[in-house]
Amino acid sequence: MAEDVDGRPRLHHLALVHDRHPVGRPRDRKIRVTGAAFRISSYDKTAQTITAVPDPNWWGTKPKLDSIVFRALDYTAWTDAYLNKEIDYASAILPEDYKRLAKAAGTDIRTGARWGEVHITLNGARGPFKDVRVRQAIQHAIDRKAVATAFGKDLPVQLKTYGSHFFMPNQAGYQDNSGKYGTYDTAAAGKLLDEAGWKLKGDTRAKDGKQLALTYTLSAGSTSAQEDQAELIQAQLAAVGIKISIKKVPSNDYFSKYVTIGDFDLVSFRWVDQVFRSEAYPIYRQAAGKNLYENYGSVGSPEIDALLKKAGEITDPTEQAKLYNQADTKIRAPWATPSRSISGPRSSPSARTSPTTARAGSPTTTSRRSAG
Repeated sequence: MAEDVDGRPRLHHLALVHDRHPVGRPRDRKIRVTGAAFRISSYDKTAQTITAVPDPNWWGTKPKLDSIVFRALDYTAWTDAYLNKEIDYASAILPEDYKRLAKAAGTDIRTGARWGEVHITLNGARGPFKDVRVRQAIQHAIDRKAVATAFGKDLPVQLKTYGSHFFMPNQAGYQDNSGKYGTYDTAAAGKLLDEAGWKLKGDTRAKDGKQLALTYTLSAGSTSAQEDQAELIQAQLAAVGIKISIKKVPSNDYFSKYVTIGDFDLVSFRWVDQVFRSEAYPIYRQAAGKNLYENYGSVGSPEIDALLKKAGEITDPTEQAKLYNQADTKIRAPWATPSRSISGPRSSPSARTSPTTARAGSPTTTSRRSAG
């Protein structure tokens, strides 16, 4: 699964290789199977590189490159490596990277549509978020358009909000299912919190003598845009009486010790490249005890599971889209997790809302022009 760490791509880029399994049979490091126009010619564990060369047996159009070297490189080093001409391709989706890369000589900046969403997941398995009214209030209290605008500042494309967990706006089958909970409405948020028993005491709400205080868990390796997002949401929720503390944790622990085991109140990360909608099944299916699958917010229903299972079993795209949209509507129903997402139409990054909150979009990438 191609999953971004803190909104940053891990796979599919020239500078990065994710070698999860040994190649070939046990104790046999020979690469026996290849595909398409290139074959793997060598890999160097010390240099952390894999080299691909044209496959002479390839029956299609012959490649123009003599070789491609994939290099394992931490994302935070991509921009500097590109500017130092150590690599020839890098992502420019983050404003701070775009501003530096756009000025580089001999560089093309390109935008394109990619299935992707940055979201805020609310943990419905603990604390105040066990009450669906609190989760619904959060959705009303977050101004998705303001978050999208803030995140997209200094980029050459406009981020837009959208309303589907399964389709990008430029895909057949897309429909906006965000409904009333996709609207920014602080009065509605306040009413829901009142109904849940969280009454304003000064600037912060309280219930049974306890403050409505939650933690937004953030990776220490977050970008400035991600930090800005956390602080903006902190301010937006404070406006309705919810106290948010931002907790930074080590980057290497962010997923394994917090996200994937459900040890958080709010977190934000990115899902990408759900080319097949059935890939979303583990994200929204009901958790089974400590096995959360990928439903880290731990909220779902048998009805959602049944709709997703049925959608994954049929081949008619029109009927399949209907089922996914029915499931999407249920995900936003009273027992589902709320969220905000951001994603957008072709050639522009963008934004959405659901059992996790999210922003998604079309990546901006940088590549170096070659002479001749």
